Formats: sequence, C-alpha cells, structure tokens
Amino acid sequence: MMHLSTRPAPACVLAGALLISPLVGAAEIEGRLAFADRVVLSTPVGGVIEEVPVRAGEVVEAGALLVALDDTPFRHRLWRASAELPGLKRAADEAERDAERVQALYDRTSASDSELEVARIERDRAAGERDAARAEAGLRGWEKERAALEAPFAARILAVNAAPGEVVSPRLAPPPLVEIARADRLLATVSVDADALGELSLGDELSVSRDGERRSGTVEAISVVDADGGLRYRVAVEIDSSGLDWRAGQSVSVDLPGA
Repeated sequence: MMHLSTRPAPACVLAGALLISPLVGAAEIEGRLAFADRVVLSTPVGGVIEEVPVRAGEVVEAGALLVALDDTPFRHRLWRASAELPGLKRAADEAERDAERVQALYDRTSASDSELEVARIERDRAAGERDAARAEAGLRGWEKERAALEAPFAARILAVNAAPGEVVSPRLAPPPLVEIARADRLLATVSVDADALGELSLGDELSVSRDGERRSGTVEAISVVDADGGLRYRVAVEIDSSGLDWRAGQSVSVDLPGA
C-alpha cells in the first residue's frame, strides 16, 4: 500500500514544483492525468503459478517480484541439459586431437584420404553435439530465469489477474498477468485542434497545474485523433509526480503556448 509523505518538500523541490510561472502568452487548456508507461506483463514461458506477492494498488520498486512460476521443471531441465556438457566437451576435444594426429600422418603420407575424411567428420560431429548441448543448456537457463516475472521499473500495480495454482500457457497468446504503470510519473493529456497545437513539438517543456500546484513536464507524444468536427491532436505531457498527491483521472490545466 502506498503511503503519501506529509513532510514538507525541500526548497529546491518547491521551486521546481510550485513556483513555475505560466508561459507568457500561453493559455490554460483543461486536461486529465493519465498513467505513464502503462503496460501489461506476462511470462514468456508456461508453468504453474506458485506465488503472487503483489496486490492492485501497491507501489513496488524496480526488480520487485510480481509473479513466480513453480521452478521445479525449469531446474530439472537445466540440470539435465548441463549434465551432458562435460562429457560432450571431452569427446569433442579428443576428436579434435585425433583429427590433428591423422592430419599429421596424412602429411607424412602415412594415412589415406578416407582416414583423414573420417577423422574430420568425427571431429565436426563431436563439436556439433557439444555446441548443441551448450545451446540447450543456455535455453533452459533462460527459461528458468523467465519463470519469475519482475517489475521493469518502479511501478504502481494497476491490476493482478493471476493466482497461485493457475496454469500459464503462452503458446497461443501471452496471458495478461499483471498490469503496471510508472509510480513516479504521470501524463497530463489535453485534446486540441491544429490551430491550438501551433508549432508544439516533442520534447518541449510545458507547465501543468492543479489546485494551485505547478510542475513542469515534457511533451512525450502528439497523437492524431479523428473526431466528428475534424482532426484533433492529443498532447501527452510527462511530469515527475514525486511528492505530489495527484492521481490518474484527475483534472489539470496545461499551459499551451499560443493557444
């Protein structure tokens, strides 16, 4: 569960968040707050869910465990693939040395063409089996690591669609297990026409305000939206929401230059 701090913000934060003056000649456009980097996560491997240590509404750090599959089959597959590697490596090394010995005999005309070819075939076969086992072990290790779903960034848990005991099978379509959004970022979105958009570009800084608080943000997206009255543009301004009690869905004002 998220706990909002009631401690006064440092002066530098206040200067950045509350003392930003509206742009000269800018008009305040009403908009809404939305989640930043809202994504649905799943596991690329199938299995049985063993643990779901998060709940909707929580805020977690980057790398926090979201869903864990029972790793028993993944561990055993990795062990089986890894167990073959030492013997196959020794066999490949011996086949390489044998091919070198036959080559030396061949150079002294003490071995035939067929003997040399057989030695080379055996060398290549042994090396191929070793490399295939190495690749199999690498794949099994990758699967074992992906059996645990972790937060890719500090996130707010929006929805949890998983429970211990459920079977995950991503062969046809990855099941949506957990939906998250960034915990320290929000998007302020406004809808404007082409005239109000003016020369606004990605990366421009705009001021966003709510209930007397202001925070600067960066234009992250300008999307074209078909509307009954013609084309409109959805402008998304990403802001750092650290220290604010703003939430997605609340109304805000965005200072749009030239609007």
